[in-house]
Formats: sequence, C-alpha cells, structure tokens
Amino acid sequence: MTKILFLLIAIFITVGYAQTTQIYVLVDGNRKNITVVNHNGFNYISAGNIHYLFAQTPHINIPQNIHGFVAVRDLSDIIEVRLNWVPTRNTLIIDTTPSYIPLQPVFTAEPLPYHIIELITDSSFHPHTRFGHYHLAYLTLTHIDFQGNRRLGQMIVAAQIAEEVLEIFQEIYEAQWPIERIRLIDFYDATDYYSMHDNNSVGFNYRNIAGTNTLSRHGMGMAIDINPVQNPYQRGQTIWPLIGADYLDRNNVRPGMITRGDAVYTAFISRGWIWGGNWTSPRDYHHFERR
Repeated sequence: MTKILFLLIAIFITVGYAQTTQIYVLVDGNRKNITVVNHNGFNYISAGNIHYLFAQTPHINIPQNIHGFVAVRDLSDIIEVRLNWVPTRNTLIIDTTPSYIPLQPVFTAEPLPYHIIELITDSSFHPHTRFGHYHLAYLTLTHIDFQGNRRLGQMIVAAQIAEEVLEIFQEIYEAQWPIERIRLIDFYDATDYYSMHDNNSVGFNYRNIAGTNTLSRHGMGMAIDINPVQNPYQRGQTIWPLIGADYLDRNNVRPGMITRGDAVYTAFISRGWIWGGNWTSPRDYHHFERR
C-alpha cells in the first residue's frame, strides 16, 4: 500500500524567537504530538519514523512570529510540499500526499477497506455514528485539476448511491470541469473548516448541520461538497470559507464555480440531487445532497 502522508500543523503562537515550537501533526490520519527543535540554525521535526528538515521561508507569506516553518526535504528523499496557511486558526497545512496522475481515468467503488476503516474511526466515523461501516462505500475518482492535469481522488459516500456518484463524477470528468482536490476529510482532522479552506471536495463526515442538533446529510453519506472556495457558504454576514468571499459575485463566472446548467449542476440535478445554491438562506453553493 502506497504510504499517504498528510501533515496538519497547528502552531501555538509565541512572542519573539523560540528555540522550540509546540505543534501537532497528523500522519496517515493519526495525530501525534511532536516538537520542532532548532539545532545549529536548522529546524527539525520528528514523528515516528518520519524526519523532516525545516527551513525559514521568506518567499511564503506566513506571519514571522510563527517563524515560517516549511518542510523542504525529507532526510532520506526529496518530496514535493504544498502549503496552505489558515490565518484565522493560526494553522499551517503542510501536505506531502502523493498526487497521482493516472494513465487512464479510474472510477471504482468498494466496501471500506480495512486501512480506511482504521483511518476514519474516531474521526469522521466516531462512536455516535448510528450505522455500521457496511453502510458506506469507498470511491476512487479521477478528476481534472485547475492546471488541467488528471488527478486521482478518494471519497466516501453511502453505499446505496455509490454507483450513481461514480456516474456523476465521470460525467464531470468528461466535461473537463475542474475540481481542485478530492480527499477524505479525515486528513483534515474531520474538520470542515480546514477542508473548505483547502478547497477540498468531500462526501461523508458524521456531523450535525452547522448551528443545529440535526444530523447533516453528510453524516449519512448523502451529500457532496465541490470546490468550496469558488462556491462558498453564506448565511447573512457569515461566509465559509472566508477566502471564498470574492466568489459571492456569481455573475463573474470563473473556473470551478458551479452555475445553473453547467456540467456539475446538470450531473447532480438530472439525477434528483438538490443544490444548496438554489436555497434562499443559507446559500450553500458548494453543496449537493440526495434525498
């Protein structure tokens, strides 16, 4: 099994320069408390068998009081690193997950593999979940990213709609409609806030509707969010994610924005799904759900 590595780092802000910075990290979806230590002018991080060399990054727009730590080299191998700074949560997402470019489009559904059950347990699938793992299906989906590259994503949905979702995403793929990334929300500590800020498209997450005690359709595996940055949620003055505020102007259509009649809208609506962009309040432009 190819090893997936995702680091979600919440940095506890200190005043001035500190020799040691406390952080937390997710490795393969498992949180580990670790320490970044400065030694001879270099910053090192260790988590299990994984060791990273950190360096100052003046080219990255990150507040200086968190020192701009960025993983630049695995001590045993060169890796590609993607960064996403979440200023409202003082969090730096460091993503080293392999980004596969399949030779041919792949659209498959299967019962949850054991390693995925391990990943989601006590995360998106927690002890209060009202059903068993058999209720869900694990999908592998090919999509086109914003650079026009073919990418491979993973999503979990209710097993009863798995084949329909494969059809939807194959239709979106054939239309060459761009989706930034499709990753299990467990790589974001099952936290919508981080997943949306990273423009991640996601399905299952056992949670309530925001601000209520009602189980979300995501909690049943019956809802999917697409490109939340280009398609933000709005209720009054509340906007999620905040970096998507510019996309509330729906007349200025840009790549990745869902509009009535486009490939994404048609793929979902023609199969009986409901679009949150048609609601009056809230407006949930990234959200589709099955009833």
